[in-house]
Amino acid sequence: MLVAEGFNDMNKSDFKIQDKAILLNGKGLFSKEEVTVSISKAKEKSGIVFVVNNGKNEAITAKVENVTNAIRNTVLSNGKESICLIEHFLAACSLLGVDDVEVSTNQNELIIGDGSAVHWQDIFTKTGLCSDVKEKYDLNETIFLKKDQKQIVAIPHNGFKASYYMDWDHPVLGKLFASWELKDGAEGEVNKLRLLRARTFATKEENDYFGVSDRLLTLDKNGFNKKLYESLEPLYHKILDIIGDLRLSGVNPLEINMHVIGFKSGHELNVEMARELSVSLRGT
Repeated sequence: MLVAEGFNDMNKSDFKIQDKAILLNGKGLFSKEEVTVSISKAKEKSGIVFVVNNGKNEAITAKVENVTNAIRNTVLSNGKESICLIEHFLAACSLLGVDDVEVSTNQNELIIGDGSAVHWQDIFTKTGLCSDVKEKYDLNETIFLKKDQKQIVAIPHNGFKASYYMDWDHPVLGKLFASWELKDGAEGEVNKLRLLRARTFATKEENDYFGVSDRLLTLDKNGFNKKLYESLEPLYHKILDIIGDLRLSGVNPLEINMHVIGFKSGHELNVEMARELSVSLRGT
């Protein structure tokens, strides 16, 4: 059975309830400062809404039309404020059936933790925000997107499934493939944890630039600086990213009967797939 071993100080989800809102603090990535986040229930069918810098500007809805950048992470903006690193939070919301929440933050980013989404799982579970996820929508046609050597495809399928093919010129990674399916019961909970605990990773040069090589999963010529939970953890994080980005379609992707397959794809193609799904499912 999978357990969240290695759940360290970066993932401590100490929180308190104040005026029916969940308040928690943690480390950011870009701001290099402590991030304070408040999560509260919103009106039904309002979706997931972000409020930045203590509500000084209007909210930013988690919709694909608000994406302004998706090169290294996914960034949303309302034209006045922006918020980045939202994909892990949206993935946790999708996997755990969380919807209709308002998320306020004092920085232009959310808590990064160890680069996974497991800290959000801890909060959602302890505060009773989780609900069951069931397929509600059918994908009626195949959607295929390509940019250079990167590809992503969504295929009609019985249930939700996501797969990823990785091709890195590195002896530790190389050519790898993994698949993940939405399942019920205890097996389903174990399977969700496989994604939620999967950490983001970057090269030492990239993580050195942000001063987080010791905090996050870092890849150098000799391999990773931390022990992987399992050999395919990097691929499971790519699937986590896909699920988070596809939430920007306005629909929880796990509610769609489809098989999404990424081939060396990243946030940019994920977001374009979310855009196509929003059109395909419109009126469903």
